[in-house]
Amino acid sequence: MPGSAWSIFGALSLSAALLTLACQPGLAETSQAAPPAGQTADQKEADCWYQFMEATGPRVTCALPAFMEDADRAEIRKLTREVLTDAHCEVAIDIERALVDGAVKTEDTVFMVPPQPVACEIVTSRGTLPITFTFAPRIEIKGGTAIKATPGMDHVTGVNSWLAWPVVAYINASGTVQEVMLRVVNAYLKRRHEQAAQ
Repeated sequence: MPGSAWSIFGALSLSAALLTLACQPGLAETSQAAPPAGQTADQKEADCWYQFMEATGPRVTCALPAFMEDADRAEIRKLTREVLTDAHCEVAIDIERALVDGAVKTEDTVFMVPPQPVACEIVTSRGTLPITFTFAPRIEIKGGTAIKATPGMDHVTGVNSWLAWPVVAYINASGTVQEVMLRVVNAYLKRRHEQAAQ
């Protein structure tokens, strides 16, 4: 998946899904340091995939960039009555690997990720402004399959609550966001279960 710019909703959904994933011991060891300054968006995305899929350190730490695609921009403009017009964000993922390992190995569980910070630059009809929020995904797993997911967007700062509220409500209730989260989580769970069976 590295090498392509993710949509805002897609990348935030992917981030929520990635926060539920962990690699099994025995794969390549790596430093858990933050990505070097000056990395491109594609390099940051590749680093995040590596942290989740191959690294085995005690923490999963990476920065996942997110950009709006045309469909995202159209939806957010409609939702905010042309006040918000574009955005790019970066999700700072930092979570204990043991926490997500436990969720991956449990057949029936509700896994709640601790809040993760997200920083965005939002383009409005009046200019650009920085905002931050938290992202605390909740994933319901039954029989080893994720069946329900929400990104848990909350704690928005840098924008009026009347503007933030509809966006938060949309992201947290979006079927599209849940669909992406479930697709990524279930593909990962299937891969890990197949590896465990070998």
